[in-house]
Amino acid sequence: MRRVNVRWNISSLHGSNDISSILKIVDSIEVLSHLSVNDKGVVQLAEIRLKEGREISELSDISWLEVIEVLEEDGDLLVVRVLCSHPFAKSAIELSNIQVYPPYGIDSQRGMEIRLSGLSDSVSRFVSLLRVVLPPDKISVNSFRKEERNGWTDGLTDKQKEVISYAIDMGYFDPDSDIKLKDIAEGLGMARSTLGEHMKRAEFEIMKKVSEDLR
Repeated sequence: MRRVNVRWNISSLHGSNDISSILKIVDSIEVLSHLSVNDKGVVQLAEIRLKEGREISELSDISWLEVIEVLEEDGDLLVVRVLCSHPFAKSAIELSNIQVYPPYGIDSQRGMEIRLSGLSDSVSRFVSLLRVVLPPDKISVNSFRKEERNGWTDGLTDKQKEVISYAIDMGYFDPDSDIKLKDIAEGLGMARSTLGEHMKRAEFEIMKKVSEDLR
């Protein structure tokens, strides 16, 4: 078993369109508890501090967030029930070998932090996935880094590890990246078709491990 704290500084979150869309409306949002999970997503109890001049109803304009009910209101601070259908939130809750612990959330000054625990291999894979989707600034866990390097790479060849690592360093997987496969191929000195084959096979092996944790 492993217990992990994962943290992002606010500067690291500005590149995420999903998080930026929230921070245009709120100064902070803290998930206090998970009330239920259904086919649409995760029903959460959340404390929200609105930006001046903003309305709580604006959050429902975000495609993956719906305000169900306002339970308490004190000026710009509200306690609400929301439905979150973001794939990241759903996968974090549904992975059978991982538990995400409230409270957690996003703050316009302090950034974002989540706490989770679970079986070592599952936690390693989930955090490795975070490194691709939204690389954290800090991971706090005892002797975690050594295990993290083993979970996702067991099925990869040395060349596949090299191209995936180089692609991550180049920012290829960042949502707003304009890096193309040909840029990575030129940097590694290989043909684009060869690089594409290595990337395709590496991604297949990684997603197989994701599939194992989702069942």
